[in-house]
Amino acid sequence: METLKQIGMNRGWIYEVIISTYRDKSPHSAPIGVWTNDFVTLHMEIYKNTRTIINIMTLREFTVNLMSDIMIFYEALFDKAKITYEKSRNVNAPFIKGSPAVIEFKLKEVKDKEKTFHLTATPIHAQISGSISLINRAEALTLESLILATKLPYLPQRQIKETLQENYRVIMKVAPGSQYEKILRMLFEYLQIP
Repeated sequence: METLKQIGMNRGWIYEVIISTYRDKSPHSAPIGVWTNDFVTLHMEIYKNTRTIINIMTLREFTVNLMSDIMIFYEALFDKAKITYEKSRNVNAPFIKGSPAVIEFKLKEVKDKEKTFHLTATPIHAQISGSISLINRAEALTLESLILATKLPYLPQRQIKETLQENYRVIMKVAPGSQYEKILRMLFEYLQIP
């Protein structure tokens, strides 16, 4: 199943999605960063003792909601009562009603790390009902960095440079080898930031 390639994922890039699970038959959702290294499996790291990791470890199934509406991310974090769910067909997990795309997953492997669990999962079914716009933070961080660089003459340089360096670190993590990484490298050369 090449679902992850078909939806437009790039190898090694981290995308922001909403994971949905059940806990005692009640639906639960949370934003999570996910990636693929091979287009066959999905990876994520989730902090220990979160409701999401407990649900996934218990039922070993979940859905990935590919949402482009940032309001749903807010609601998943801070206003959960506004989210409406439907039952998945192939896994014991809900999905968010109106999701442009939902992929059902089964947990394949768990690696225990110091503060997180690294999960590997296999897609078993995809339901695509709208256009997919994957969310990767690199584009927004690149735009923010370019705008921030124009403020160097007017604001404390140290603070701006530290923010630019942090943005670059995140871009390299979430979109390695991307045009966004290249733009930041060129910006750093232009601004002579080490």
